[in-house]
Parts: sequence; C-alpha cells; structure tokens
Amino acid sequence: MKGGKKKELIPRLLGEIVTLPDILFVMGKGPEAVMEAWVNPEETRFSLRDGWIAVESKPWHCHLQLREISELRFVEEPDPHDPARQAFSVRFLRGDGEPLLMVFFGRMYDEGGKLVTEKVGRFRSLREEYEVIELG
Repeated sequence: MKGGKKKELIPRLLGEIVTLPDILFVMGKGPEAVMEAWVNPEETRFSLRDGWIAVESKPWHCHLQLREISELRFVEEPDPHDPARQAFSVRFLRGDGEPLLMVFFGRMYDEGGKLVTEKVGRFRSLREEYEVIELG
C-alpha cells in the first residue's frame, strides 16, 4: 500500500481508538523514560495537520510525526504484571521496530476475572480492519 494510504489509515485508527473507554497511551521505552496517560474519550481531541498527529486531552497531549510510523502491530500477549491474563495493545513502530506509541486496551477483565467479550471483540475487530496494512 502506498504512503498516501498511511496518511489516511493511521489517523483513522487513532481517531477510533481515542473514542473508546479504558485506553492507555504509553510513549517511550523504559527503563530510561516512559510516559503513561489514560485517554478520556469525552475530553480528548484528535487532529492531523502538516504530517503531525495530535492527541490532546485536558491534562496532557502528544504529537506523532506520521511519516515516522512504519508498522502497526496488534499484540495479544501475557500481561507482564499478571501472566495469567492477556494484555492487548496496538504498537505504532518506527522503521527500526522501536515503538513511537503503544496503546493498551485496559480493564479487559471483569471483577470476576473473566475477559469482557465486547472489549476483546472491539480490539479484534480493529485488528482485522487495520493489521494487514503495509505502511511502506
């Protein structure tokens, strides 16, 4: 897929994600530095201007240069904080495989410890729609 598609599809995916509940943005890769911020869909704005994606919330904001995103990776893996559970995320990666932004789908389990079917379905639906995109 050509770069023009990337310009359309990545912003569309992020625009969808910021409307969902229980989304955690993580920027940076430890141990040196990391920033984590919960997205509040009611107070978060999303825009694309001059090749920059902006996600703005009342207490925080972040900017991503669209041309630097080379790969999307949808990840289901054991949760490092509780290996009995799965963690769900979308990784926006640079050409060298390092993450620019990791978006975690939080609170995927109910109080009884069971996966919330609707939330898993939403994650997998996004994966089906966006995972096969070649960002080239």
